[in-house]
Amino acid sequence: MVEPGDVAAKYFSPKVSDRERAAFEAGIALGMVIHQFSGVPVRFAEEVKLLEKVIEYAVKSQPFKRKAFVKINIDLPSDRNPYNYTTLRSRNLDVTVIVEYGKAAVKARLRYLPELDYSLAYIEDIYEKGDEMSVNEGSV
Repeated sequence: MVEPGDVAAKYFSPKVSDRERAAFEAGIALGMVIHQFSGVPVRFAEEVKLLEKVIEYAVKSQPFKRKAFVKINIDLPSDRNPYNYTTLRSRNLDVTVIVEYGKAAVKARLRYLPELDYSLAYIEDIYEKGDEMSVNEGSV
C-alpha cells in the first residue's frame, strides 16, 4: 500500500513493504538528529530545553514522522567563564520517534548505552495497524 500523498513512492521498489518503509524513515530521522545536531554549543540549562524542542520539531517536519520525544542529558559548565561551554554529542541524546507509513508504524530510539559504550539507534517496536503498540514517550 502506498501512503496517500507520497509523491516519492514511485522511486521505491514495489517490493518494499509498509513496515520496511516505516523502518527506513525512522532510520533517516535518527541519523538526521545525530548528524545535524552533534557539535551544537551548549552553555545554559534554558538552551537544553529549547534544543530538545527544536530537535523534536525538526524530526516531526520530515515525512511520515508522527511523534518525537527528545531528552538531552548533558553536564553544563558551572562557572561564568565565557569560554567555558560544552558541545552536544550523540551520547547526550535520548530520542524516540514514531513513524507511520501505510498500515505500519515504527517506534525507534536513539540513546547511549553504557554497556556498549555506544549511541545505538534501534527499533523498539513495529506493528501493523490494528496491533497494539505503546506510542507514548515511554522511558524517554
